[in-house]
Amino acid sequence: MRNPFLLKQYINTLESAAICARLSPDGNIRWMSESLHKLLGVHYLKRTTAFSEFLRIDSRNDVTGEINEAAANGEVWNGRLCLTSTNRRRWCRCIAIPLYETDGLLAEQILLFQDISREIHLDELLQEARFDQVTALPTRIDLLNDLKQIGAQCLAVLDIRKFRSYADFCGLEFGDALLREFSDWASAFLKTKHINIYRLHGDKFALIPDFRMIPSLFERQLLGFYKALSLHKLKVENGDVTLDVAIGMGVGRKKQLQLAESALSKAKAIYSGYKVEVVYERELLDENKVNWLPKIQSALVDHRFVNYYQPIQSTNKSQSSYYEALVRLRDENKDLAPGLFLDEAKTTRYYCEITRSVIEQAVLTSERYQVAISVNVSIEDILNEETVSFIHYVLSEHKKAQLIFEITETESTEDFTKVQAFARDVRRLGGQIAIDDFGVGYSNFSRLISLRPDYLKIDGSIVQNVLHDPTSASILNGLISICKELHIPIVAEFVENEEVNAYLCNQQIEYLQGYYIGKPSPELNRVLN
Repeated sequence: MRNPFLLKQYINTLESAAICARLSPDGNIRWMSESLHKLLGVHYLKRTTAFSEFLRIDSRNDVTGEINEAAANGEVWNGRLCLTSTNRRRWCRCIAIPLYETDGLLAEQILLFQDISREIHLDELLQEARFDQVTALPTRIDLLNDLKQIGAQCLAVLDIRKFRSYADFCGLEFGDALLREFSDWASAFLKTKHINIYRLHGDKFALIPDFRMIPSLFERQLLGFYKALSLHKLKVENGDVTLDVAIGMGVGRKKQLQLAESALSKAKAIYSGYKVEVVYERELLDENKVNWLPKIQSALVDHRFVNYYQPIQSTNKSQSSYYEALVRLRDENKDLAPGLFLDEAKTTRYYCEITRSVIEQAVLTSERYQVAISVNVSIEDILNEETVSFIHYVLSEHKKAQLIFEITETESTEDFTKVQAFARDVRRLGGQIAIDDFGVGYSNFSRLISLRPDYLKIDGSIVQNVLHDPTSASILNGLISICKELHIPIVAEFVENEEVNAYLCNQQIEYLQGYYIGKPSPELNRVLN
């Protein structure tokens, strides 16, 4: 731009729109934009004000050192910092760009900021959700992560017998105090046995070994725990309480939590004393006597993988509702849920064929009824070149179809790079992107901002607990605030009753999904009617 007058206007426009500052070579602020003044609540600057004065004191030296080192090497610095003033604190993402004279000496540095305070606050809330507010134990989130990392084949679930009687008779505060005392004692006792304890909800807890302990040893350790607990008196509000628990143990390569829940049901139904009820994965396989591989093969040949459609209802009349495609395996006169066969399919080359079958049916249904349909894609699908090529082909050939691809959260940096590329290509070809189950595993909001999905589906556990769990309510409110700013519509899953439905409508959630809204059906015209 050679016209100096236009250049000056261009610079003024950028400076007025951005949150930015200019620093002298020695780190003093020469100028800051009006947006930065407002962000910090600062109305004037001294003649020489060091930028470091606005950095949080515990990171001041590190941040300035990194920025200066980058400038000395002729590099741009990119990082996160906390700006503070007398009455404000703001977390920002910052880019420091050095400018040089013709002789190579540093002339000044341009600092560009993006306020990410809300994202940081919500990240902190999500981290809090990883630890139970009453007992300070880790929750289901860490349980599932640890189970996967350790590769444990054993998991136990215990339930405090007649706990509700304590809470009803002595009050909720007594009940919370009892849970804390039990958790502290159990955590200390089990640590010596190399067992971790997690609070699931209410008076239900999960236990897993911290290494790949053999089932017989884990069962013996649980029996020892049961015996020690029955002899121990918990001190609660100047009184002694002796607890009894029911314990169920699941053993298998996967779905250990479901196996343990099944065992716990048996333990609660029959008072078993010094006994741990155990359910083995092989027992369920023997009971079902299903060899899924030939069933999956024949279902693909005979086109017996069918889509069910569940409505996702818009709460705004100006926005259209859409539908989620959910796969079923048609076996004689029954349609089998994916929980029975999909994990087995993921270990075979047939999984990608099931995904393509779901997408193909969704495309034809979307064109026929002129409605948007979402389909689930896992990281396995995104990493599969054949599946991605098929999706590109479908979007290119079926311009009238309205497809939304729901991506399950992923923490892997490598995976996320693939997700970004997948999302970019899908949008270029006319599709849309939704992030599924947001709020538990995926707490990195910089990824959310960079991906900018067309829809954000809130994890069902947050929605289910929003009426009685303050942390879940805070997380939901924070997500609503951020998504409003980013113009990302929210989809709330697991809307199961009128109370939750009314609450979410009052919070102006854009889309609702759950059995209260509508159950999945194999015929979309039935759902539409």
